[in-house]
Amino acid sequence: MKLLIVSDLHANWPALEAVLAAAPEVDGFLCLGDLVNYGPHPAKTVEWAHRNIPSGQIVQGNHDHALGRDADPCCAPAFRPLAAAMQRATAGQLTIAQKTYLAHLPTRRSLVLDGAKVRLYHAIPTGPLFGYCPPNASPRRWELEVEAAGRPDVLLVGHTHYQFARRMNGTTILNPGSVGQPLDGDPRAAYALWQDGEVTLRRAGYDIEMVAAALQALAPAEIARPLAAMLRNAGIETEQIVEDR
Repeated sequence: MKLLIVSDLHANWPALEAVLAAAPEVDGFLCLGDLVNYGPHPAKTVEWAHRNIPSGQIVQGNHDHALGRDADPCCAPAFRPLAAAMQRATAGQLTIAQKTYLAHLPTRRSLVLDGAKVRLYHAIPTGPLFGYCPPNASPRRWELEVEAAGRPDVLLVGHTHYQFARRMNGTTILNPGSVGQPLDGDPRAAYALWQDGEVTLRRAGYDIEMVAAALQALAPAEIARPLAAMLRNAGIETEQIVEDR
């Protein structure tokens, strides 16, 4: 079995297209949420997920919840103005049916793949929508998350936009990184492949300037500029976001 694992697409259609082109022959998809916000193409991204990912293989992200239910995504303070502005700017692109789809996605999923017990969360088991646990968190911190997930063979998480894999007492913890807004220093779209029980981390380059132009056409300069900078730099310091605003 060969599966494409994606997370944090953030309405970046060119980045998703690049990932799909880089992994064309897969048997299916696993998605860890955040289809929307920050990027300019929410309708295309949501439609792709709705058509291609079975309900048992996708979980809800905090921005999916926010756009689907007109709620606060509870971002970090530095990102809050950008998220709020783009939520307002893109909400009108989605149909009522698409918002309903986002609003009713599950916050966790359990699967058996190639004999392995797999758990899917957007953030972390102790806080599926909003919890934050970085890749360099202490072993004890991750041990608590593995325990909360029921000690699966594989724990899949997203949310941080940092691609990583680590082994913890028999559990593989994997974050495929962000397709649409990497923050780990590599601007290429991040994803992972599951093949016959083995998982590998991958990247795919795409035309960032195409997305930057779409952001400029959609949002005010004080919002589009820092978002485009984050795409180009794969991460930007809080002070710079505030400065750009």
